[in-house]
Amino acid sequence: MSGGSDARRLPVLVNLKTGERHTLDSPSISLGRGPDNQIILPEDGYASATHARIYFDKGWWLIEDLHSSNGTRVNDQFVSEPRALYPSDVIKVGRTEFRIE
Repeated sequence: MSGGSDARRLPVLVNLKTGERHTLDSPSISLGRGPDNQIILPEDGYASATHARIYFDKGWWLIEDLHSSNGTRVNDQFVSEPRALYPSDVIKVGRTEFRIE
């Protein structure tokens, strides 16, 4: 999902349980239980109020954990610093899983 891929196509987060799709159409998107997030996870008691952020920087989509209680995972590995995202990556926020398309 760097500038080397089709930069006109915006990545989509797909909720693996519900099938809900979220197009990443903003340079910064926060995920969590709180109402101020762009992707709100009100049913996930394991997600923090403001859990993680996905953002675009220098041609890359990155994810960072926002000091959540239960951590953020990409492909079953905890995110300890901003990490680049790629198609087919699976992101876990609380107990909610998303796939990047």
